[in-house]
Formats: sequence, structure tokens, C-alpha cells
Amino acid sequence: MRPLGVTIIAILTWLRASLYALGGLMLIGVGHLSARLVSAIATDSFLERMVSGIGKALGVGAMVIALALIVIGFGLWVLKGWARTATLILATIWLLSALLGVLRYPTTFHVLRAGVDVAILLYLMLPDVKRQFARPALPAKL
Repeated sequence: MRPLGVTIIAILTWLRASLYALGGLMLIGVGHLSARLVSAIATDSFLERMVSGIGKALGVGAMVIALALIVIGFGLWVLKGWARTATLILATIWLLSALLGVLRYPTTFHVLRAGVDVAILLYLMLPDVKRQFARPALPAKL
């Protein structure tokens, strides 16, 4: 049986993935609109292609990250060890990012974000939770 904490972390991972996907779609759209604006203002097709290309590249990159987070979320859902490891790595990176945010702009959001990442790290390191990921996982019931 999957622990409740792992279920919550998987859902948080999917929520994060949806934000990346939404951001990716927005970047692709804004890149396209910005390129159209550039083409209306200037006749430089290089600048238009560059603005459009940057928007599309950033958008596609965000979509790839979203896809990876979806896969990791499903891995957590079915208690795969690689998903736990990936989540520990990502939570560490997110924690470092949140701590930089706290140092630069000490807002409630950054402090809360850092707290969630610390909680994820500590929870996934608990011996009982670690053991759950070491067991051969049973087929998941979605």
C-alpha cells in the first residue's frame, strides 16, 4: 500500500508539471505574438525569427520538463525507486532555488516553498518510506 505522504508528493509533482506545461504553452504563444509584433514594427526577418525561436525553444523546454515530471509522478505513484531518487534530486535543486529566493526576496511564498521542499526531502528519507520503494511494487490501481 502506498503511503499517504507519497501520494501527496506525487500529486504535487503533477501540479508542478501542469504549471510547467501551462508556462510552456504561454511561452510558445508569447514568442509567436512577439515575433508578429516585431515583424509589424521592423522589416528585419532575422530579429523576428530569433524572437520566435527563443519563445518556442523555451516553451518546448518547459513542456519537456512537464513531461518528465508527469513520468516521475507516476513513478512515485507505483513506488518506483528511480522516481524517489529523481524526486530527491529535484527537491534538492528546488530547495536551493527557494533558499536563493528567500535570501533575495524574503516573502512568505519563498519560505513556504523552501519548507515544502525540506518536508519532501525529510519524508522521502524516512526509513519506512525508503523501504516502501525498495519492495517490488504491486500493480497500481489508478
